[in-house]
Amino acid sequence: MDKNMDMNQELKALLHNPHFRHPDLSGQVMQRLYTGEREARKPFWLKYKISLLVTAGLLLTASTGFAAVQYQSLKNRQGELVYQVKPAQEFPAFEEEELQRLNLSRELGEELLAPGTAAIFYILEHNPDGKLDTQNKPVNYSDLASLRTKLSGQDLALAGTLPGGYKFQEAAAYFEPVTPATDEEAAIADQLRKQAEAAGRSYGMMPVRLSDQILNVTAVYKQGDQEVTVTARRATGVSTAYVDEQVDFTAEKVTAGDTQMIYTKYKGGNSLSWSLDIPGSDETYQYQLDEMSGQFLSKEEMIALAEPFLE
Repeated sequence: MDKNMDMNQELKALLHNPHFRHPDLSGQVMQRLYTGEREARKPFWLKYKISLLVTAGLLLTASTGFAAVQYQSLKNRQGELVYQVKPAQEFPAFEEEELQRLNLSRELGEELLAPGTAAIFYILEHNPDGKLDTQNKPVNYSDLASLRTKLSGQDLALAGTLPGGYKFQEAAAYFEPVTPATDEEAAIADQLRKQAEAAGRSYGMMPVRLSDQILNVTAVYKQGDQEVTVTARRATGVSTAYVDEQVDFTAEKVTAGDTQMIYTKYKGGNSLSWSLDIPGSDETYQYQLDEMSGQFLSKEEMIALAEPFLE
């Protein structure tokens, strides 16, 4: 098998992270990141972890941070660290049973959930501690006004147009599922275990509703056949991204006003990352702007595209 194809299949799994998913851009992302990397190979154990740890929220997807910065970091306006990057070799250790369970619940979510819905799953296999897993799918928008109305009061600005003639096309938004209180989890786990056993299935499932609280949103902008995406992710404290050391890229820190940014150049395209405080909260929105059509925009051009989100 072509080595590049093998690695691309591995990367494709990353695009299913419930906290970072977006419209199907996987082919463009893979080509952009792995241009010229046909001979790169990962150890089997690392490939296995990459395909599974994404379900634990420990690995950013290719278009929202995977290979986005070169072991750099971002601070907020108070000088506090809010974003850092570490090599993939420093993934936290997870028990194999937990990784297997997380992967099974992710696959069930992909298979069973309709767009804009969520559910709690109890997996019979690989679940000695009787844990619950919540999976959800995004709400898709083609009308920006509807999305803005939904996000009203959350201090998350989405531009309708960007410099250079880019216009909003579509967005995928993930909202926080409404999950039971901690003291209710044991009873629900027991209920779903019995449900699974009675039905002769490997899982129990309980639908839950989605709140209006945004987790992340990815918006697509086009100008002719040129495309960029902007992802905003809600985060608390310091977020850590893990990067594949085999991707060839360079990164430099830039500023727009008093906002720190990281401009990244790699063989298949460029990106820009930044973080904004959420007023009245200790949370931040972490943004990433990605060119998806091989435009190779300069840092000045990328900063100009980002400016509508800084206003």
